[in-house]
Amino acid sequence: EISVLEQVDVQTDVSEAEKKALDSDWSSTSDNFKHSDFQAAVTFHDFTLVNFFAEWCVHCRKFSIVWNDAASKISDKMKFTDGNGHEATVKMLKMNCVDFGDKCQQAGIPAFPTLRLYKRDGSFEVFQNKRTMDNVISFLTTSIRNSHLIVAKHHAMFNEGCQVQGTLRVPRVPGHFLLQAEAFGDVNVNPALTNVSHRVNHLSFGEKDAKKFAERSNIPAEMITHITPLDGKNFIVDRFHEAPQHYLKVVSTHVQGKSAVFYQMTHTDRVRRLRKENTEGAPQARFTYDFSPMSVVVKPKSKRWYEFLTSLFAILGGTYTIVELTSGAVDTVSTAVKDAMGKNN
Repeated sequence: EISVLEQVDVQTDVSEAEKKALDSDWSSTSDNFKHSDFQAAVTFHDFTLVNFFAEWCVHCRKFSIVWNDAASKISDKMKFTDGNGHEATVKMLKMNCVDFGDKCQQAGIPAFPTLRLYKRDGSFEVFQNKRTMDNVISFLTTSIRNSHLIVAKHHAMFNEGCQVQGTLRVPRVPGHFLLQAEAFGDVNVNPALTNVSHRVNHLSFGEKDAKKFAERSNIPAEMITHITPLDGKNFIVDRFHEAPQHYLKVVSTHVQGKSAVFYQMTHTDRVRRLRKENTEGAPQARFTYDFSPMSVVVKPKSKRWYEFLTSLFAILGGTYTIVELTSGAVDTVSTAVKDAMGKNN
C-alpha cells in the first residue's frame, strides 16, 4: 500500500520538464531528454503500453505504422474501464533496444517487437496476438477490465499519536522550535511513516492567562483574537513526506497604566514537501517566530462628566435652534399664503 501511494506522489513531485521526460519515447539517447529511470517511466501512469523494438528488425519497421496510428488514437485519449469501475487511460511509449540495450536486457526482452502493458505497481502483461489495431485495443480493454488498482489513503493506517505540552523560554529575537519524531534505540524512523499532522489546542507568547487579562482590560475583540490565533485549529497533511510549517509575527502590547504585557501575533502557514531521497530525516512541524521591534500601546479613553454635560447641552441647543428656524419658516409661508388669498378675494 505504501509503495502504491508513493508512486502516486511521484506525479505531483515532478517538474514540468521531468514530466515531459517521463512521457517521452525512449527512441534515442540523443533526443535531448534525460532517460535514466525506466521503472519510473513505466509506473508514472496507471497503465503504460511499451513497444520494445530494434531498428534493424524488419517486423518492428512493419509494425511501426500500426503503432503510430494506434498511439495517435489511444495514448492518453481512449477511455477504458478498470476492475473497480473507474475510467482509465493508457500511455503508449516506445523503447529503442539498440540505444538502450542495457535497459532491455534488465527488463528481459526476448524478441522484437515485444509489447508489454505495465501497471503502476510495476507488474505487466505481455501482448501475444497478431499485431493489429483491433487486437491491441481488445488486449488493453480486457487487461484493464481485469485490473484492480489498490485504492489507498495516505496515513489511513495510523491510529495513534502523541500530545505535547510545555513552556519554552525564548529571547526576544527571531527563532524557531519544531516537533519531530525520534526513534528510541539504535534505529531510524521511516520518513514515509512519520505523520506530523497536528491540532493546536493552545499556543501563545507571554503569560498563559494573557487572554483573560486582555478581556478584563476591555481590549477590543479584534486584538484579543490575535493573542491565540492558532488555538483549536487543525493542520493536516495529505501525503507522505510532507510537514506543516508555521510563520508567526509577534508584537508586544501594553495597556497604559498597567504593568502587564501581552503579545499579539499574525500567522501564516504552508506545507513543506520533502523529496523521497531527502537526507534530512523525518518531517518536522516547524514554528518560526519573529518579534517586531515596535510595540502597541492601548490607551483607554472615556469622557469626563462635564464633557458629557457640554455635549448634551450642545445637542439640546442645536435641536432648539432647528425647531425655532423651522417654526419661523412655517409662519412666513403661512403669512404669504394668507396674503395671496386676500388679494384674490
